Amino acid sequence: MSIRLRVLFVEDSENDVLLTVRELKRAGYDVSFRKVDTSEEMKNALSNEEWDIILSDYVMPHFTAAEALTILKETGLDIPFIIVSGAIGEQTAVELMKAGAHDFVIKDNLAKLGPVVQRELRDAETRRERKQAQERLKESEERYRLLFQNSPNVIAQVDSEGKFLIANMAMIRSLGFSSEKEIIGKTLHDLMPQDVADYRLKMVKKACNENSIQIFEDQRAGRWFQNIFAPIETPEVKEMTVQIIALDITEEKRTKEQLERSFVDLAETVSRAMVSRDPYTAAHQRNVAELSRLLGKKMGLDEDTLKGLYIGGLLHDIGKISIPESLLNKPGQLTEEEWNLVCTHAKRGYEILKDANFPWPVAEMALHHHERLDGSGYPDGLRGDELSLEVRILSVCDVAEAMTAHRPYRPAKSIPETVEELQNGKGEKYDATLADILLQIIREGDFDFNRRL
Repeated sequence: MSIRLRVLFVEDSENDVLLTVRELKRAGYDVSFRKVDTSEEMKNALSNEEWDIILSDYVMPHFTAAEALTILKETGLDIPFIIVSGAIGEQTAVELMKAGAHDFVIKDNLAKLGPVVQRELRDAETRRERKQAQERLKESEERYRLLFQNSPNVIAQVDSEGKFLIANMAMIRSLGFSSEKEIIGKTLHDLMPQDVADYRLKMVKKACNENSIQIFEDQRAGRWFQNIFAPIETPEVKEMTVQIIALDITEEKRTKEQLERSFVDLAETVSRAMVSRDPYTAAHQRNVAELSRLLGKKMGLDEDTLKGLYIGGLLHDIGKISIPESLLNKPGQLTEEEWNLVCTHAKRGYEILKDANFPWPVAEMALHHHERLDGSGYPDGLRGDELSLEVRILSVCDVAEAMTAHRPYRPAKSIPETVEELQNGKGEKYDATLADILLQIIREGDFDFNRRL
């Protein structure tokens, strides 16, 4: 199948044009062409029609190949330009090639023209593809630049020593400046308070050394930010750099805090609602909640985990709402059957809480707060690492608070008896570290075990 080829001949000889067209057809081309031999004709042809290739004689009565090359350059078109001439010296050919011609063929050797045309068309296509790729890259870079500069998020790039390489306007304004040149080349310590810069430089170096993203939150000027430090290997800098992105999460924080407050309010409301039915359980849950939160605080746990411990404590015995009131308040010893029924409160509590979508493992805490490290607890006989930290904390606090409280079927145990139970069960039934902290709380009088609702 013939290949379509649109040829612009810069030639004054009609016969030479026809000879050349015949040779191109032999080479497998379906040729359409136009012949021009003046500058005006060439300009007209280039502006009004599209061409795959230009075949030009070296010199004509009113026009030359050099002049044709100049016109082609002025248009900015990338069309292969081949000199086809009967008389051209090697030096002249070299000068024309330097001026922009892609190749030359002697008219006495037109058999060479087909392969030359094929190669130049292929090279022209490669140049077009490269140019299109460069244009797409340029457009992509421009889109990224606009996105980068106009992003409401604070974005910058620093080197491994915390020196600013680039920064968007949000970053520039956040540092109290109005133009990029005011901060580029300066370090974190040049632009930020000492403690803020120290921590950020620590995160920069950690991101570089570990080649991993570092994420942390902090509060500045009354607003909360999530800071992302992402390591990037930049070829032009030839070292690891870090992209800094600071996202304003103030509204998300406020929403989360309001939601958590709602969870706390709900848990406290449910706990209070149990007072009329089972005053002991309501008081016990409140005290376990307070004690668990205190123990967690002594451990240095974060505020979110402490909230989870508090809510888990408030609701850990909610399953007792399904136990007959007469049984919960029965004076004297419970029968085995009655005790087994009371023990079902853990699973009943789990069933009540499992679909509540708390952001903490509240349902699991209700289910497993009677489990023990040695597997002697209920309902599942879990042991060791099968028990979460929250469950371990809640269970030891539950034991201590329950022992010191009066129950209808037995009087309250003394503090020394409670201490003895914790000492004897430490490392066996109860987490040793948690038991030690709880014993310290008892010794130092940090919690009032005698308070009741």
